[in-house]
Amino acid sequence: MKKAPRFFIAGLICLIVLTFWVSVTQAANPATINVTVTIQNLSVSATGPIAFGTVTAGSATVSSSASTVTNDGNVTETYSLNLTNPAGWTAVQAAPAANQYCLSAMFNTTGPASASFTYANHALSTTSTACSATKFAGDQTGLSVSATGTRSLWFKFEAPSSTTVTTQQTIVVTITAAAG
Repeated sequence: MKKAPRFFIAGLICLIVLTFWVSVTQAANPATINVTVTIQNLSVSATGPIAFGTVTAGSATVSSSASTVTNDGNVTETYSLNLTNPAGWTAVQAAPAANQYCLSAMFNTTGPASASFTYANHALSTTSTACSATKFAGDQTGLSVSATGTRSLWFKFEAPSSTTVTTQQTIVVTITAAAG
């Protein structure tokens, strides 16, 4: 008769341990994980237009105001720039000849001097060209612009040495944003 309480106590201990183990195992079931995601938004805006007014053939002038370029996206962006030629004129990255022009761009906090623009680093073309530490750079760059960041973009226009086109021309400059 004395053995029965020992079996009873051992069984009771096993039942308590098993109940505790089952309740602990069940307490972690199910587990949840919060997964969040934000869709990348590449967006850039620029103020304008930039008006040079009437210029003399063969002359060069720097814009009197800058275009404010803003990263409207939610990631760091690097810009690329290109232009579209107006009818009758062709963009060059050198001193312009007849019916050619050179439009240069520079990111800078204040209006840069005309001599600060170089053909190699600042002249625009019809081919989209990415900004770098030197390309289109002054004391600012279009490289790795943080979300909501702004840059001032200045232009230098070098008029054709001579031209048959004397009506107002519009040169479209395109700024494209890429992540990075």
